[in-house]
Amino acid sequence: MTTNDRVPIEAKSLTDSGLRRIASLFPRLERDDRKDMVERIESGARADADYFIMMAIAAMLASLGLLQGSTAVIIGAMLVAPLMGPLVAAGLAIVQGNVQLIRKSITVAVAGIGVALLISILIGLINPGYEPTMELEARGNPDVLDLGIALASGMAAAYALGRTNVSSTLAGVAVAAALVPPLTVVGIAMTNERPVIAANASVLLLTNLVCIILGAALIFRLLGARAGQGERSASPWVRRLVTGLGATVLVLSIPLIMNVLAVHRIGQPRPLSYPVGPNVRDAVDQYLLDWPQAELIALARNSIEPKAGIAVLLSTEDGLPGRFETELREIIQEAHRGEPIVRVFALHDAIARILPGDE
Repeated sequence: MTTNDRVPIEAKSLTDSGLRRIASLFPRLERDDRKDMVERIESGARADADYFIMMAIAAMLASLGLLQGSTAVIIGAMLVAPLMGPLVAAGLAIVQGNVQLIRKSITVAVAGIGVALLISILIGLINPGYEPTMELEARGNPDVLDLGIALASGMAAAYALGRTNVSSTLAGVAVAAALVPPLTVVGIAMTNERPVIAANASVLLLTNLVCIILGAALIFRLLGARAGQGERSASPWVRRLVTGLGATVLVLSIPLIMNVLAVHRIGQPRPLSYPVGPNVRDAVDQYLLDWPQAELIALARNSIEPKAGIAVLLSTEDGLPGRFETELREIIQEAHRGEPIVRVFALHDAIARILPGDE
């Protein structure tokens, strides 16, 4: 055997040795405990009427909570959603080399995602021109920290399911995983011409899915969920799947790291002002076509409250008549379909002109 042949074997031996040392810190599952755990997890990956109804309700809650900017409603959607079940089952299937369970788990997860996405698209279609809330925009700006959160969530879910004495923590795990909110953000953003938010939320969703599966698989391995297989090496399809999931994590890390770098470069990730709806912006742009001397600098809300004030910042060289502000305020209030307080600030250009006496 050549030196090159020995390197992978030695590396694999070191990896297995390290896992064994870490596993020694975890309580081992007895045969009866493993059997009960498998039954619980398999029942949580069942595509029955209850699963689809709860997914639809969770998606509805998450969509409405995101549009309203209600953190409490969004948390409720996280607790209701049953999507964690098939993902944890997929992690167990990887450890046990169970082909049927991995197929069933992935199918159930994809079906649930499809239902939630459809619900969010329908809600997005009946709420055109929404004004993005902080909750919605937060899911449109993920970073590498979300990857770590998803991995830890999968590990916590697997441990809670494997150890019945800590199963009461599953509710907290569901909140930490936050699977449904980014999923519904994708549907809402897609139907309201927000491609950047939709794309970033898709990255966050895929990161959560992949990392939860990997995190769950790691904990099940450490708990000895594959003890019945002894030291037998993993099946080829398991190695290929784990390699594929690992490669996916690396690819997803690129935009996540870029977002972190952007935050460090730009600064405050939370805006001091919030964008207005497209109907308001279109109305202002249309009105300003008749006033070429006025240049729009900023148009924003000062809060996420429904009746938040709207500020308009303009630049003008020649000044504007008094009726300009009154008409602009009325146009904004009509487009907004409410009565927000509208403040118009017109700045006169301060371009320095060289006076004859200054030359």
